[in-house]
Amino acid sequence: MTDDEIIHRIREQDAAGELPTPAPPEAVAELETAVGHPMPPLLKRIYLEVADGGFGRWGKALSLTDTTYKLQRQRSAAGGVLGGRSIPNYPPSVVPLLAWDCAIWPLVDYSTPEGRMWGMGPQPTMP
Repeated sequence: MTDDEIIHRIREQDAAGELPTPAPPEAVAELETAVGHPMPPLLKRIYLEVADGGFGRWGKALSLTDTTYKLQRQRSAAGGVLGGRSIPNYPPSVVPLLAWDCAIWPLVDYSTPEGRMWGMGPQPTMP
């Protein structure tokens, strides 16, 4: 699929109009500064053109701006970056993308142009 087709598919799945408005460019810039790497291009387009979180599997993509989510300490991706820095050996270029239950976090490595995905949870992490 092309990036445009993926974005179109996300919009199609939001037929009820429940996704939040797109993220402001300042929020993307703030996260990129905190991480020290640019956001992968497709992910950046989704945040800027489609929605500030709420997309993806079970609608659990983290917002760049909303910090009201109560099941975890931080709802925002920027908050997750800063919170992850307290974990030993946690790479600063790795950003949580989704908030799944059971302490499982899909992560995006911003130091890779394609945004390599990782997982963090109670089981050993695998790429």
